[in-house]
Amino acid sequence: MIAISKSMNRRLFSHLFSEYRKSLKPSETEELVNQLINRPIAFGTAKFFQAVRVGPNAVTVLSLICGLSAGVVFSRVKYPDVLWAALLLQGMIIFDCADGQLARLTNRSSKFGRIIDTFADLATHCSIYCGVALALYKTSGSSLSFFLALSSQISMYLHMALFDHFKNVYITVAKPEHVDLLDSLKKMKEKIENMDTEGGRLSHILAQLYIWFYRMESRVVSIGYVPYGMNFYELFPDAERIGAGTRELYVREMRVPTKLWTMIGDTIHLEIFVVCGILNRLSLIFPLILIYTNALMILALFVQRVKYRKLGLERSVQLQEEFD
Repeated sequence: MIAISKSMNRRLFSHLFSEYRKSLKPSETEELVNQLINRPIAFGTAKFFQAVRVGPNAVTVLSLICGLSAGVVFSRVKYPDVLWAALLLQGMIIFDCADGQLARLTNRSSKFGRIIDTFADLATHCSIYCGVALALYKTSGSSLSFFLALSSQISMYLHMALFDHFKNVYITVAKPEHVDLLDSLKKMKEKIENMDTEGGRLSHILAQLYIWFYRMESRVVSIGYVPYGMNFYELFPDAERIGAGTRELYVREMRVPTKLWTMIGDTIHLEIFVVCGILNRLSLIFPLILIYTNALMILALFVQRVKYRKLGLERSVQLQEEFD
């Protein structure tokens, strides 16, 4: 009986571990704090919601509620409230991880789910930045806190654009079987045309907004390419037909810079709020974001551009050898 019990436990553990790995993004594109803390907790949370038949979108709504509440409670200034705000924000982070893991576990990823997930993230950001800025204003009487909050939030969105783009580029080239791929240029054009031809003024406005956001992101992320001003599609015109040799080169050269980008993802910024809230040091949040994360961004950009230059040379040699 003991032997049977041990065998069953091993099979159960093996099954759970397999499911856990299925629920994750590629390790090279995952933020370290998520790998070590948030993802394991979120997996247990996702399994609970799977058992009670709660869908990913409902979990996203829970993350939204926690995120909005955290900002409100941060603004109350006093430490017990600040501690509760930090815990609410940590809950938001767990639920934000869990909804994606649940979607991958149950094969229920959807465009609508990604839209409300993005909305929940943006609403949380606005709430906590405003809440902390208001708390600092109440304690110092200086409107500088609002300027620092706005600067820090803009800085975070710059980091998020770079992280999300190069994370998805890495997945597209190195892990083409994964769900989180960068849209091909053809698919982007199809999305824009569909939005613009489905009828109505709203569809036209959405199409124009999509074009504007795409152009803005292209300008932002182009600073990571060599020469400056290039983009992913100029390096890989047909991303769906990248050869095995090119994939191998890309993985070898871009693993390190991709991991560096994970150090300035949105979770890192949120965890700064959590840690400073627990320590009751709200005044450190904006300086840390403006100094620490921007220093990491400069390092990541430097390594990224060096590696892309090397990747371009190696790829030219490889293509020449194939031609010869």
